[in-house]
Amino acid sequence: MLKAIAFDMDDTLLSINLSAFCYVFLKDEVGLLASVARRGALGLFAPFSAAYLAMFDAQRTDDLTNREHFCAEVERRCGIPLADPVIADVLTCYEETVLSTRNDRMVNAHPRPGAHEAIEGALDRGLRIALLTNPSFSEACIRTRMRWGRIDDAPFELVTTMENSTRCKPDARYYLESLEALGLAPEEVLMVGNDPKRDLVPEIGLKTAYVGAGVQDRALWNGSMQEFAESLDEIIERVES
Repeated sequence: MLKAIAFDMDDTLLSINLSAFCYVFLKDEVGLLASVARRGALGLFAPFSAAYLAMFDAQRTDDLTNREHFCAEVERRCGIPLADPVIADVLTCYEETVLSTRNDRMVNAHPRPGAHEAIEGALDRGLRIALLTNPSFSEACIRTRMRWGRIDDAPFELVTTMENSTRCKPDARYYLESLEALGLAPEEVLMVGNDPKRDLVPEIGLKTAYVGAGVQDRALWNGSMQEFAESLDEIIERVES
């Protein structure tokens, strides 16, 4: 029996140029760190970006949250302690107040057609909802993108972030820990996502509705986000059959 729908966010519920967003975000944070630490921004960008990418390392064996792992990697690679109150306050201020102004023509973040209808359709059918966006950003950063998609008031029971997750997509541990937090088994949840590498994890028994480009044979259903909203009853029946 299907009990919940878990949605990805970027290019699933939110249309966005994610590469442009990541570049703006990393460039801004490196600039702030360089200013506070009196270092050259150019020399910091590569090790800071490497610390960010280290969260995705499939060989990780630690039990740290992604936030803790990222902070440790930044200190190791850049020599800058992100936990220092002054540095933490600067980055928090940026993420909570400035980042929301960075949605320019390149980032181009806006609600994805069909997203609101899909959320409402799930709730109308008595299903629980969760936002399983890749937890490689802070909660403040993710909340900013949720506002851009006008989904910040949706009653998601779980929103995955750097602070509450120990792995990133497509690591099975990420999905299993998220489902455990919801108190649900994989077969009770439908994942909706656009990324064939990160959102499809059939090996743990999690079925996926694929709303990206092309067709994925491993997905239970393929189509656009708008088509997903319009075909929800059919998709639910397929999940439960």
